[in-house]
Amino acid sequence: MVPTIPYELHPGILEHIPPSPQTIAHASVVCKAWRRIVYAPGFLHRCHARHVVPVVMGFFHNSNTLPRPFVQINDTTSLSFRFPNDGNYSWTFMDCRHGRVLLRNGRWFLVWHPMTGHYRLINAESSRWEEYTEKNSNAALLCVVDDNDGHQVCCQQPTSPFRVALVHNDSQGRVHADVYSSLTGQWSLPPTPVDLPLLCDIRVEPCVIIFNTMYQPLNDYHVLAYDMDKSTLTVFERPNGGNARLMKVDGGGRLGLASVEDLTLRMWARGAYNGWVLRTSVDLGEAIACLSKVTLPKVDSSFLMMPRVKIIGSTEEGDALFLWTMVGIFILCPKTMEFKKVHEAVKDMEIVYPYTAFPTAASW
Repeated sequence: MVPTIPYELHPGILEHIPPSPQTIAHASVVCKAWRRIVYAPGFLHRCHARHVVPVVMGFFHNSNTLPRPFVQINDTTSLSFRFPNDGNYSWTFMDCRHGRVLLRNGRWFLVWHPMTGHYRLINAESSRWEEYTEKNSNAALLCVVDDNDGHQVCCQQPTSPFRVALVHNDSQGRVHADVYSSLTGQWSLPPTPVDLPLLCDIRVEPCVIIFNTMYQPLNDYHVLAYDMDKSTLTVFERPNGGNARLMKVDGGGRLGLASVEDLTLRMWARGAYNGWVLRTSVDLGEAIACLSKVTLPKVDSSFLMMPRVKIIGSTEEGDALFLWTMVGIFILCPKTMEFKKVHEAVKDMEIVYPYTAFPTAASW
């Protein structure tokens, strides 16, 4: 006979589970006693204090349909952001990484820490950017490399140093790159420009940062790799498919790709010899039962030209994907294939920028 654990020990045991909304919800349906424990006052505070792990708070977006540019999906924390220079500039969201947000307005960049309100303005005005525009470029926010192994030092603190990487292509089909350091307040010497394959302009989509390499999506199923340590630019192919997003896999140490064709989700990983390996294929019509019954977009004028499922974002560590569907926006955990609806459908929601941060004690 297996001995039972005394009930008074259950709260301490449950405090060791990951403090994500999905895990808390799963624990709450095991039994009535566990439901009382996980929803009791103070439980989430103690759970977060044990783990001290970043949480997906929600996502930023550039859609004009919603009244506010942030959608909260984690109901364990109450967030109220004051946007910097609100009303004075027209800022576009570009990236979210390590608790900070990168925005752009023309040749100005703004690095913002929403949890504290700290921000810093950066000017990208330079003679070598004469052909730089928001339509042929992308930017990424990075932590400063400051350890012996070349890994990024976490910049969750609002005053921690950071870098901004910028890539853009000119009218001659060449791609340029540059890096700004908050430590020096200067842009670095750029690497030698490289010629892009025909029709391979930069796609204004979120990139992936692995160690100190920026992987930027290009048109025509290509990827630009900007190695900031070696100051080199290279281009390689990716699997075909227009409805796709680059992401991290294998704990963040390898480049991956998620793509959707009709209702089939495919997950890829870039192999050791620079080839791509198909890891898994999932029928989303079975995983999200309501999708198979959705009316095709071509007969719904309010969602003209939109597929039934579109990948619109990925968290910085690749542990969650955001999917747009005609029945709402879902978050998907690739590891467990768990789904959760986080918002109603928005017809012009093309890209979301998931915001992950450490909750503060005051917000628990």
